[in-house]
Amino acid sequence: AASNERPIQPNVVILFADNLAYNDVGAFQTGVRTPSRTPRTDALANDGLKLLHWNSPAVLCSASRAALLTGKYPVRTGVYPRVFEPDAIHGLLANETTLADHLKDEGYATKLVGKWHLGSRPGYLPTDRGFDEWFGIPYHMSGGSLDRHVCGKQKDPNGTNWLPLFDGHDIVEQPVDLRNLAPRYVDSASDFIHQNAKTSQPFFLYMAFSHVHQLCAPRFAECQWASEHFSRNPDNGGFSASFGDAVEEMDWILGGVLDALRDAGVEDDTLVIFTSDNGPWTAERGCAGAKGQFEGAWLRENVDEGCTACPSEYVASPVPDEPRRCVYPGTDFEVEGVHCGEDSGLGSAWEANVRMPAIVRWKGGNVPIGEESSEMVSTLDVVPTVLSILGKEIPGEIDGVDVKHVFLGDEKKTPLDESGMDQERAIFFWRDGFKTGPLPAPFGRFDVVAMKIGWIKIWFWTKSSHYNDDEEVYHDPPLLFDVMADPAEAYPLDPNEHTGLIDRALRLVSDHKGSVNWTDPLTLSRDPKYMPCSNVENGCRTTTQSSLTRVESIQTEE
Repeated sequence: AASNERPIQPNVVILFADNLAYNDVGAFQTGVRTPSRTPRTDALANDGLKLLHWNSPAVLCSASRAALLTGKYPVRTGVYPRVFEPDAIHGLLANETTLADHLKDEGYATKLVGKWHLGSRPGYLPTDRGFDEWFGIPYHMSGGSLDRHVCGKQKDPNGTNWLPLFDGHDIVEQPVDLRNLAPRYVDSASDFIHQNAKTSQPFFLYMAFSHVHQLCAPRFAECQWASEHFSRNPDNGGFSASFGDAVEEMDWILGGVLDALRDAGVEDDTLVIFTSDNGPWTAERGCAGAKGQFEGAWLRENVDEGCTACPSEYVASPVPDEPRRCVYPGTDFEVEGVHCGEDSGLGSAWEANVRMPAIVRWKGGNVPIGEESSEMVSTLDVVPTVLSILGKEIPGEIDGVDVKHVFLGDEKKTPLDESGMDQERAIFFWRDGFKTGPLPAPFGRFDVVAMKIGWIKIWFWTKSSHYNDDEEVYHDPPLLFDVMADPAEAYPLDPNEHTGLIDRALRLVSDHKGSVNWTDPLTLSRDPKYMPCSNVENGCRTTTQSSLTRVESIQTEE
């Protein structure tokens, strides 16, 4: 007999931070705690389930976002080895099915507010990949110049690469005005929630924060941004904020979205997922977050002391009294870098960059309240888990797994293999930056450098972030860490005591790499003619601001 029950169709809200470290969220701090700058995010954690072992499956922004929306490792979608730059020829290909596509097929209204970073020209925009609406910036905040904050020659050689703000397919403001971008983000998200709540239309809101990514070089003293309300110097265009200011404003935006769910009467009927794409860009020092307990200690002790990691676009230029001196080529700008062994955040596979703060809340769906889970989950799991909650079939080509049982706090016994070993899932970490390989320098090749089976991290190749001068080191047998007991990755386990695990890991990584039907590295194809430009005759500048939203509308709790 046919069932008369309505299918479960919770609203879905994904809150996705940009380069926000685990330790930047008060609810996830361990050890010596600093005053929390994230009261609304902390309250969300108290109202839902904290996931302590959420893993990003990619080491850079574009790849992490492709993994979130497709459930696939980025090597399968071609979103490697770098991020999509403003002049990218490609983006996420049309043959990929996004979470927005899946939910749109189920009758959901879909909207992205904030950062996209999966293609910035027509044919590759969010509205071409399943989203009905989009209001935001096509890539990272360091992707273009602002009034009174012009990028250096590496990013903006002609003085026309202004950071654009899109509404749908149209550039509505270029350069974007940061002084009231945050309240405009909140208003856009809130309007979408209320509009669909009134008509009982299920909706998917992807709130992809532009915070806390730094601005472009070389003006290192102006590396962060916030609206007039949160900035230390509101008269300086919104880019004279501290990193803490940026975190506080991100938290305020999150709070505005949660308030809209409550006020629209759909709070209980909405699955909320909060996490971050990647961790802190360590070489950016005070412009980025803290690694916390994820020190990457083994790397620090095993990289030559003379190796210096510099902030984005800076290069090492040591002098006797300043061994960590970094300069921006062709200018007088100079800053202090860090030891390469300390640079184990963004761009690397060390825990600081792949262990993400994560929270799930669904008041009407039996997600535990005020509890924690140490189960290993991944950003890859969002698509299959949401589809499972909706009772839909999970496509076979997806790498993520259904972790609905984790979200709902159900016990699920790990199956055993023929030898009686736990068949815990594996997560693989790919990156580039090798000295040699088929890709042009400095990318080298794209390869699995590490993997996890449960709480055991298995390293095949170790290196610091990005394209620092320390050369990758191969480990045979692999380097092992128990990242639950040793989150700092300081004390390698004895491989002789884990031969079965190593044998299984080698089989799994071989099978995984063998399953990849290699797609060309889409992020390497670039052409200046595809740089977003609203008005060529006006130097790629718009003449009016896109919204009447006033900064004074911001309200904060005392």
